Amino acid sequence: MLVLLWGTVAARLPSLWRDAQQRAMLATLFSLSLAKTVATPGVNATVSEWIPQSRVIPHVLGVLTAFFLLRFVSLITDYDAKHPHAARYQQLLAASVLVSLIILISVTPGGIKTRATELSGTDIPSTAAAYWVVLNGYLGAVLAITTALFWRTSRSASAALLRNGLRAMALGTFLVAVYAVLKTAAIVANSLGAWMPIERAEPAANALRTIGTIICLIGVTVPASGKLRSVFHAYRSLLALRPLWRVMRQTFPDVILFPRRRALLELAGVDEVQLRLYRRVIEIRDGMLTLRDYLPAGTLDEARKYVGDRPALVEACGIALALRLHRGEAPPIENGDRWADIGGEIADEVAWLSAVSAAFRRDEPAAFAARRPATATP
Repeated sequence: MLVLLWGTVAARLPSLWRDAQQRAMLATLFSLSLAKTVATPGVNATVSEWIPQSRVIPHVLGVLTAFFLLRFVSLITDYDAKHPHAARYQQLLAASVLVSLIILISVTPGGIKTRATELSGTDIPSTAAAYWVVLNGYLGAVLAITTALFWRTSRSASAALLRNGLRAMALGTFLVAVYAVLKTAAIVANSLGAWMPIERAEPAANALRTIGTIICLIGVTVPASGKLRSVFHAYRSLLALRPLWRVMRQTFPDVILFPRRRALLELAGVDEVQLRLYRRVIEIRDGMLTLRDYLPAGTLDEARKYVGDRPALVEACGIALALRLHRGEAPPIENGDRWADIGGEIADEVAWLSAVSAAFRRDEPAAFAARRPATATP
């Protein structure tokens, strides 16, 4: 569970720089992961050395998780746009729930019991029952709203991945909401004297909550799988273009559209990586446009005779020679050769320049350029 939770958080971390919706989803996942981590016996025992009643810390984090989930729902449904003060009211509600929980913890004799063995067969104080009603009432209400929204939205989703992901999230939040309702009902019943075997039902209830959480996480990742593939392919293209791009960057630093520091802030995310890829293609093309003035006529035909009919390698040989002439401060050449015309589609440009970049790393381009003098006659 923890591996899946933190893995999902790590996978969605790049969305922190995208928009408010993605940040709200990331905050939801992060709060949930933190709550589950603190709830583990080993971590909770360590925390208890500094914080009393450490077993209720996951509950506080659960409230934060529900708050961020509600914010996510409000943002994706444009509820905030129609209700300008929605965020403030949601913050006030979450703060009220947290204050109520803290007050109930402080006035409950012996503190809040969380284990089934402690809740079953004993007299549960009314303040403890109120604590669970407030906590699970808030969590259950948010989960119910989320379940209804995800299911309703899935009906109108055109993409199969998005539709299935929304339905999985709806099913997951529904199961967790059922868990919250059943646990609260059992605790309230015991507080009123109607004994219920909580300790017997706890394993099944925890399994229901765990299954619901896993299904919900699967639902979160399913719609993003297509984007993850896009990011993977974009990164692969960035790496393929890097050898040729580095040469252009070092030779013509003025063609770089954004500084290196700016690029470090755009390491991931579909839109950011695609923009980096497009910019890299443009920067390479700008460098090649300058190098065209240093490409003597007949160079590509000569390169074709030298390396054979391998278009990408022929182009790489031409680039190597033009770079040699440019670095040798040769004068610009009029009516020289022209680079291969690939077309207007960016995908074609990426594929072609990736092949040229790979060919540029071979020994033939450098050897071809070395056969010519470092100067040329215009």
